[in-house]
Amino acid sequence: MQSNPPGPGIGIGVAELLQILDGSGLRLASHLTRIRLPLTSPTLHDPLGTETGRRSGILLGIGLHPAAPQSAEAVRNAARRGFGAVVVKSLGLSVETLAAVADAEGIALLVVDDELEWRQVDSLMNSALTTASEADSSLSATPVGDLFALANAIAALIGGATAIEDLQTHILAYSTVPGQVIDDDRREGILGRQVPDLPENAEQYASVFRAPGAVRVPGLPPGLDRLAVAVRAGVQPLGSIWVVDAAADLDSDALRALERAADIAALHLLRARSTADLARQQRAELLRRLLEGGDDSRLLATQLGLDAAGPFVVLAFQPDLAATGDELRLLRLIDLIAIQCEAHQHNAECVVIGGEVYALFSGAAGSDPTGVEALAARVAGRSATAFGITVRASVGSVVSALAGIARSRHDADLVLLLVGTLPGAGSVASARDERSRLTLLELAEIFRRTPRLVSEQANRVLETDARTGTDYAKTLRTHLDCSRDSAVTAGRLSVHQNTLRYRLRRAQELFGIDLDDADDTLTLWLSLRVAEFD
Repeated sequence: MQSNPPGPGIGIGVAELLQILDGSGLRLASHLTRIRLPLTSPTLHDPLGTETGRRSGILLGIGLHPAAPQSAEAVRNAARRGFGAVVVKSLGLSVETLAAVADAEGIALLVVDDELEWRQVDSLMNSALTTASEADSSLSATPVGDLFALANAIAALIGGATAIEDLQTHILAYSTVPGQVIDDDRREGILGRQVPDLPENAEQYASVFRAPGAVRVPGLPPGLDRLAVAVRAGVQPLGSIWVVDAAADLDSDALRALERAADIAALHLLRARSTADLARQQRAELLRRLLEGGDDSRLLATQLGLDAAGPFVVLAFQPDLAATGDELRLLRLIDLIAIQCEAHQHNAECVVIGGEVYALFSGAAGSDPTGVEALAARVAGRSATAFGITVRASVGSVVSALAGIARSRHDADLVLLLVGTLPGAGSVASARDERSRLTLLELAEIFRRTPRLVSEQANRVLETDARTGTDYAKTLRTHLDCSRDSAVTAGRLSVHQNTLRYRLRRAQELFGIDLDDADDTLTLWLSLRVAEFD
């Protein structure tokens, strides 16, 4: 029931639209991918209006609830009117029913992330369609991916020297329009392809990325003022655009023009990085599977280009971030880790799993845990000063075989646990230095799974302490830790030796403990010791 689609080569295919907007929070829920859409602005669904006449292109399904029967009818009606695609939000629910209706009607059902505002969705769609069109405006005619041409187009449109940056403040492209004034900061940035590290940078970039649109950034003399805008794909930050305002006379029209330019720049940045991102994602997935272990470790290593001869070691980072609102800082931290790891070993691999970032080193770097610890310390220090993020890091065990990589990662995770719980622990620790505690951690897990291994006397001591508030477990454990030296034990517990002797005698009477029996004493001490790791 779909209207006649645009002819071959006319319009844009659904698959091409998704590729341009990759990373923006848009996905295809239905199954028809060969649908072509005309290069016209999306239409807004008006649930209270009267929809008549033939239309085409994309319908933004504002107000369509996935579970509401009228939503399915709205999709059918969109197909009858000639639309080629309907965009909805899932609201955390299944959209399978709507997708089936779309497939039956011969149109596409697209889903956007719930947190995206419809205004942003409309802007992204318009930008994608404008970029794909053959209109000859100065921005949309710029070939996608040609960032230098885009920078020149923005500079000519707005009237100031322009630079396009990524999230790490690398200058990706800059304008070369003759006669436009620049300052030393821009000149230095162009020469080094990196924004100069200035004290005011953190505050300026924070204001740009917090703002909903373009902002004016006053220059610190002799630096010039600038207009700046964050480049985003939906809510995902991609970079920023900075325009020199040499005479401090660029007005609100220039700010609006810069905001429109940011929409176009988002598509350029998405397209420019899509191939590299895909390769990076594929390698990250291979590394994730290798870290998790399995029978296919040799195949995974071959695909990653790793020398199976080893040795290998895993480095883990655990950033202390809020649950939400720290996406930009996390992205910068991940890039910092990747760059530092690449500098330590060419082609070192990194991957984010859960709340941790892991890196794998092999060969000479894999056999040098001291060097890896120094790398971790540099990252932790740089993270604190540059991003204000506290990072804990751990180095796993050095292993000689591919099958041991998962073991190294497991040890790194256990060490992270220790770094986060031990009083006075630094920001970096290694399995090499924490071997004894790692052994006790694993024994604690074995004891939890096999309760019969726990000393009967230890169980009674722990239950009594929990019920009555006594401290027999600590007294016995400390006494055995101190090789049964009463003077040392009393000093560590800050009690008189007579008090210590009384407590030990009472413990022996209450719980049937024989400290002269070596086997019973060993199992008692071990049970009390691993109980600390619960």
